[in-house]
Amino acid sequence: MGKMYYKRKLVIVFTIIGISLGLYVYSAFSQKLTKSTDLSDESIGGFKVLDNISSPEFIREYGEPIDQDNNNAYDYYYWKGGLKTASIKTDEDKGKIMRLIISSTDDAQFENSLQTSKGIKLGSKKADVLSKYGDHYYKSYEQGADIIGYIDHKRNITLEFWCVPGGRVAEIRLDDAGVI
Repeated sequence: MGKMYYKRKLVIVFTIIGISLGLYVYSAFSQKLTKSTDLSDESIGGFKVLDNISSPEFIREYGEPIDQDNNNAYDYYYWKGGLKTASIKTDEDKGKIMRLIISSTDDAQFENSLQTSKGIKLGSKKADVLSKYGDHYYKSYEQGADIIGYIDHKRNITLEFWCVPGGRVAEIRLDDAGVI
């Protein structure tokens, strides 16, 4: 029983690793194959990827961060109004926004006034996303969410809508496509 049990356990572990790796590769490959969507006007809360959290405009709108997450790659900040950003940590690009996120909390699942440039906000229907942004999207599934993503290959920007069961948007991410 010992050797057989060990072999089964190894098979299960390698199967899980293989499936996870396959899903990651599929997601990255899917983005590359997806036709480009013009996201040049896209913003969240009036700000775009590559704007700076130290700019007078950003400070005037959001003030000081409410909280911060420790991360090796980026500075993640929480701002008033439910905005979360990931920005560059060092050098001359310090504060440059690489990711803008609107997400819900368990307390107030869809209560947030922030929205995309086309009016999609938390609680919007998946059908509304497709109607406003079109059919050139990639799909992914992560952390229990059905993800619909749009990519602007020219600007290297992605816009993702994370939908919960029932087809409602529970998180929106506007990213530099290189963000990991």
